[in-house]
Amino acid sequence: MAIYQVIKMEKYKYIFSLLISLLAFSYSFAQDDEFYADEKVKEPLLLKGIKFGVNVGRFSDFQFKPDRSSYEASFDFNLNNKYFGVIEGGYSEIAIEKDKYNLNSEGTFIKIGFDYNMLKKWPTDFLGIGLRIGRSDFSQSADNIEIDLNHWGNYSSPSITKSFDAYWFEASFGVKGEIFKNIYLGWAGIVRVQLSGGKDADFQPYDIPGYGTGSKSLHLAVNYYIYYQIPFNRK
Repeated sequence: MAIYQVIKMEKYKYIFSLLISLLAFSYSFAQDDEFYADEKVKEPLLLKGIKFGVNVGRFSDFQFKPDRSSYEASFDFNLNNKYFGVIEGGYSEIAIEKDKYNLNSEGTFIKIGFDYNMLKKWPTDFLGIGLRIGRSDFSQSADNIEIDLNHWGNYSSPSITKSFDAYWFEASFGVKGEIFKNIYLGWAGIVRVQLSGGKDADFQPYDIPGYGTGSKSLHLAVNYYIYYQIPFNRK
């Protein structure tokens, strides 16, 4: 009986020692993982390139919307092929002539934000999401306004001019592919949500530069770009 108890105790000691060894090994392995994870997190962000692009979709306005002209340029700053700081801006002008009024609008816009690249296998290309905050400063005027009054005939209103500013938030999902060395084509589907400004009960803006139709609080768009990348540290 005593021999059995000794053997039983030795068995428990062996199991206990094995568990302690496993725990120690697991802890050491976890510490190594944390070390390498910390090393990865602390990797410095390096500038890999600067892209300059133009929104080629805007050029279709000359064909399909002859009453407006607009231009948009984009700069993005590539950090480790993963994060991209983005600055976009442009100019828009509208001149509409109708039988009973003329409407003119012009202004500028700027958008600041970032893109996040979800690709790992092809780091020089881009497939990902973006977030922006946009601001527009513009003016709108109307003249030759003729109002029909059933009992009093026609009434001509004096010209109206007003300045506006507007802010919006936008989220995008898009792609950029390198078709030639340092030359990229890309497109992005965009959802814009108006935050403030750009409203007037008596003289509602027809169009907000960079945003879209002034009467809509939510706006959907698709942009098409061509880029040239100034390379830095590509290797």
